[in-house]
Amino acid sequence: PVIATSHTWENGKNQQSHQDPTIGEALMGEMSDVSRVFFPADAATAVETMRRIYAARGVIGCVVAPKRVSARVFDAAGAARALDEGAAHVEVEAGPDIQIVAIGAYQLAEARRAAARLRERGRRVLVSVIIEPGRLRAPRDEHEARITLADADVARLFAPDLPRVLVSHTRPEPMIGVLRRLDPGPARMRAHGYINRGGTLDVFGMLFANHCTWAHLSASAAEVLGVAVSAFLDEREIAAIEGRGDPGLLRARRA
Repeated sequence: PVIATSHTWENGKNQQSHQDPTIGEALMGEMSDVSRVFFPADAATAVETMRRIYAARGVIGCVVAPKRVSARVFDAAGAARALDEGAAHVEVEAGPDIQIVAIGAYQLAEARRAAARLRERGRRVLVSVIIEPGRLRAPRDEHEARITLADADVARLFAPDLPRVLVSHTRPEPMIGVLRRLDPGPARMRAHGYINRGGTLDVFGMLFANHCTWAHLSASAAEVLGVAVSAFLDEREIAAIEGRGDPGLLRARRA
């Protein structure tokens, strides 16, 4: 196993040398049946990930996990189900207007905060997490096809007609390539992730610098739903994500 934690998304000292997520992106470029990349959402999925990696043979497993304490999302049974398919729903509402999809524990926390804001403004939101993106890709040969989900299973988790906002631990562009089967097109999906902005920043600072806070996700949700950003954010919040206001306002409203 390769456990990639370092200071990615949470650095306070080593700056960009420890903030670059390229190792996960590079290993996802390899065949997913032998190069498995996991983004645990919490402790339970991290434990289940490690159990499965150590039970395998002939496989390189890359686990991208935060060092800091994260909120509990799954119990042991739920974690096993999430690993069985590589993805799971976290917050479910009947007849959702939009789906927010997270890859990474910090990213899931922001997705849930964004969903809470959208619900406050009258929207129904489905929040989902992807633990192993390679399970959802279009298989490139018969070996990879044995571990990837069938089209029907992908559609069950990610309805083709649902507007979608993705927030990823990685850069958004390579992840969109891996998740092509989930992408309904640029008018219906926005993707957030690492955009090569780092420095001596805490978790919130990294999320803000890379446009991955709940407020940035809420603004993208407005775009794919075809409504004004002001439907979900107030003037001061809009000013903050546009670089004209105080980012601390968004930090204060994360609780």
